[in-house]
Amino acid sequence: MSWEGVARRHALILAACIAVLAVWPPAPVSAEEGRFDAQAFRPVAAPRDLVVIQKSEVIGHLSPTLGVFTDLGFDPLVLVDNFTGETVDAVAARMTVTGLLGIGFFDKYGIPLDVQLAVPFIANQSSGNLRLIGTEGEVDSSSLGDIRLSARMAIPGLYRKDDVTSGFGLAISGDINFPTGSVAAFTSDGVRTYGANVVADYRFGAGALITANAGVWLRPERELAGVQMGDMASLGVAAEGYVIQRWGISVLGGAYGYPALDKLPDSPRQIPSEVFLALRWQTKHGVTITIGGSFGAACSFGAPALRLFNGVTWQPSGSREQEEINRILESRSLDPDGDGVIGDKDKCPQKPGPPENGGCPDVDTDGDTVVDRLDRCPDEPQDKLGKDGCPVAFVEGNRIVILDKVHFATDDDVILAESMPIIDAVAEVLQARAEIMHVRIDGHTDIRASDTYNLALSQRRVDSVMAALLERGVAPERLSARGWGHTNPLADDSECNRPDEELDAACLALTSKNRRVEFHIDRWFGDEAAE
Repeated sequence: MSWEGVARRHALILAACIAVLAVWPPAPVSAEEGRFDAQAFRPVAAPRDLVVIQKSEVIGHLSPTLGVFTDLGFDPLVLVDNFTGETVDAVAARMTVTGLLGIGFFDKYGIPLDVQLAVPFIANQSSGNLRLIGTEGEVDSSSLGDIRLSARMAIPGLYRKDDVTSGFGLAISGDINFPTGSVAAFTSDGVRTYGANVVADYRFGAGALITANAGVWLRPERELAGVQMGDMASLGVAAEGYVIQRWGISVLGGAYGYPALDKLPDSPRQIPSEVFLALRWQTKHGVTITIGGSFGAACSFGAPALRLFNGVTWQPSGSREQEEINRILESRSLDPDGDGVIGDKDKCPQKPGPPENGGCPDVDTDGDTVVDRLDRCPDEPQDKLGKDGCPVAFVEGNRIVILDKVHFATDDDVILAESMPIIDAVAEVLQARAEIMHVRIDGHTDIRASDTYNLALSQRRVDSVMAALLERGVAPERLSARGWGHTNPLADDSECNRPDEELDAACLALTSKNRRVEFHIDRWFGDEAAE
């Protein structure tokens, strides 16, 4: 059968399960009114999720997944009698087998969504005598758990698409837990419960992933032997990194928990939580195997002293999930330097570098800490007043470019003190570049005032600049100054012929752009010989 046929069968099975669950009667709670579901280990169906913690990438459109997780927890539920202080192992050990089913929908139509079903079955569990909490004898040795139906949607525009192998992702998820388990066996809450989560993650080009989940689990209020059960937060963080990428072997680690949102007076807050570590093997044949263990917090129910787990998932070889796994497995041969730039796009396949630099390492020729691809002046180091990798004054073509304006007193030719570092920098350029034989200093004004006045003002100002350069040791034969008034504007400020206080923001920007001093190199060493 083709994987498309498997996908259709998955969809039909999922639809049938939803129909059955919709009419499933609640579990009886009469004699065990205070009991609750003590299972905190809730694996998810997507084969590349991190055991119990989701990633933002949804299962691909009609990409079916099947799986089963087995976990063995020791002392997951130990209760203390409030009056005698005597402890009882309400659940001393529990082996749970969880069947998993998942399929993606609508990804091709711009709404990335998947639906998952988890069916937990407590294959075997043991306990002490439960008379302290109202029932003579031990807990039932086996029971179905509460079946969980989940849906996850990646946020459009904030998730990694098929052709993007790295970056940030964001999704939301929700679930319904149906009361298919046994309250007496601590495998059900007896009523439907609900959950919602926000999923945020970052995937690196080589396949490594960091993800975090945060949300809420809405549960009924229960009280039993000093433990109050009710609504809980849902928190988790995990990471995965490949240790032998070509073999698909990775290490997973993380922590998750369900802090209670309420507690009994004078009682500690319940925070069932676990820290886990696992080894995962992803194959090219659609099978993923995960083996690991976790340690639980000693101060809360539902968190075992030790948990051992293993999981096996499968997806067809033609599914998007398997295609992405294959990409990761093959990326080491296609991307030997592991920088996420693959194949012909990598101009330096043996040296890692950012995609923006064609996969080549960034270099900083002038040593100013601004890499060459971002450095406007890769051969000249940026000084303390510079920006974009350039000093405040530098040679570009036939100009000495300055990164800030030369500012003058209003309607005057006096250079303001704040602009003296620019004059210093221009003088340093001229002293360091003897091949610059002559520079013409041009001055320009905005439209305000008459042409005759603007011409004279611009001339006075460039004369002041030239005088300042001469004071700094520049030879007079290397300089000349010319004022142009408003004859060469850079911007049309014809509608801005008003005093400063009457100008709007647009006119202030236009007039400022036109008021400028420029340094043009009009003769280099050797020009005379060429002539």
